[in-house]
Amino acid sequence: MRQALARIRYVVGIPSGLVVAAAATFYLLVNALTAWSDAEFGEPGVWATVVLSAALTTILFVRWQHRFSAALQPRTLDQPGTAKLALRRGAVVLVGLDSADPGTTFTRLLATAKRLEYLALIATPQAEVRGVVPALLGRLMAVSGRSMPASQIRVWDRNGAEAMGDVEQSVTEAIAWMGRHGLHASEIVVDVTKGRRSMAFGALIGANRADVEVQYLAAEWHHLDNKPRPGSEEFSVMSEHWDGVGHDSTRLDS
Repeated sequence: MRQALARIRYVVGIPSGLVVAAAATFYLLVNALTAWSDAEFGEPGVWATVVLSAALTTILFVRWQHRFSAALQPRTLDQPGTAKLALRRGAVVLVGLDSADPGTTFTRLLATAKRLEYLALIATPQAEVRGVVPALLGRLMAVSGRSMPASQIRVWDRNGAEAMGDVEQSVTEAIAWMGRHGLHASEIVVDVTKGRRSMAFGALIGANRADVEVQYLAAEWHHLDNKPRPGSEEFSVMSEHWDGVGHDSTRLDS
């Protein structure tokens, strides 16, 4: 039930508390109308409960609408994330089939996250078969000049490419693993640059539930050439929860 409500919250954009309050108000209203039809003046207690439930629903709706409107302001979307990434100690990275190709974003991530101590890779069996993960942890990590103890790297490689729930669970486990090693949520970032769209959505749900920031590497689009503008790649914040010094600054989800 909790997972169903959480997915309604992220898919539809409505907080689960508001969904429950609205459903309860509707249920109570139907019961009140039934009681009114059976009695001349109805049941005062039932109507009082309906009014209180409706008031709670209204309060929750106004609160959500205020935050939702603020989140849609241009200044709160696609915030630069390169400087913040440099402060993160843990990174959960989605692995795509092309993650080890020349010019991969993984080397940019390693070069930017200078304080990185823990790394979790969220991959699929197909990526494992193609040797993508060994390439990331071997050749590409060596090229970046970074080294990390094997005990501080973990791989979750049994995720279906289209299974949003698998990735959600893997990201949740990866964040919990880092938490057990002393990392606060403000010190972790989830990178969704690679992987299928369903993987990114599952990662977003898992990260938001744990109050962990989500970023991706994107480039400006050259509309005349119809391709990314070379040299314009920057990490952008998809879902922000913490500022650069670890203070709560939730913007897209509260």
